[in-house]
Amino acid sequence: MPSLSAIICIFRIHLARLRAEAGPFLLAALIFPSAMYLFANAISSSGADQQNRSRFLAGSIVFSLSLTAISWLGYLLLENRFTGRLKLFATLPLAPSSYVFGILVFGIVQAALGCSALLIVARLLGVRTQMSVWPLLVSVLLIMLCLSGLSVIIATRARSFSEGSLLTDSLGAGLVFLAPVYYSPAVIPKFLRAVSEWLPTALGARAVQAALGGSYALGDQMILGAMALVTLSLGFKLMQFREN
Repeated sequence: MPSLSAIICIFRIHLARLRAEAGPFLLAALIFPSAMYLFANAISSSGADQQNRSRFLAGSIVFSLSLTAISWLGYLLLENRFTGRLKLFATLPLAPSSYVFGILVFGIVQAALGCSALLIVARLLGVRTQMSVWPLLVSVLLIMLCLSGLSVIIATRARSFSEGSLLTDSLGAGLVFLAPVYYSPAVIPKFLRAVSEWLPTALGARAVQAALGGSYALGDQMILGAMALVTLSLGFKLMQFREN
């Protein structure tokens, strides 16, 4: 059974690393997503109207979540496994569930920091929204849990540190660029459209955009919740805590 004290301990260990390595986190959570917002806004053929700005902001929030949940968090999980830190955790009276929950709490805190910073930057750039707070919080949480589940699966099944790093880096950005996040689904080839619209990043972008507009996308949130349950359950099942 997970222990609250053990969960807090795992969270604090990774939080200390975040403080020491704040630069890469800021790149992934704030600077790159902000740059993508500015780039998408600059090349938009429809002009810089508020609807487009809201869509690009939603895309940048999802981009931030994808980079922090898959690329950054996945890298930390890989490092724990392949540098022997996970073996050290395994020698402690620590349940695997406590380790996973501690990592998830750390990921949620990262998501909160990144999204809050992006919303502040967007406000400074003149983006006006009718944000519904609770639908936005639920959407961000579900996206983070779903993508964190993917990073747990990758970190568990990777055969080497380099292979896992390549996968997390590729998926962190690739799941955003392959999904209709910054562009309309109409520009995607028909044989890819059905798949791309069901990617967790596409579902998340629609849910976040709806929340920024004062509404909610219940269907997308429910699907994201199911995806999060599947990925986290599979990642937890595949984790060989004592063997790694």
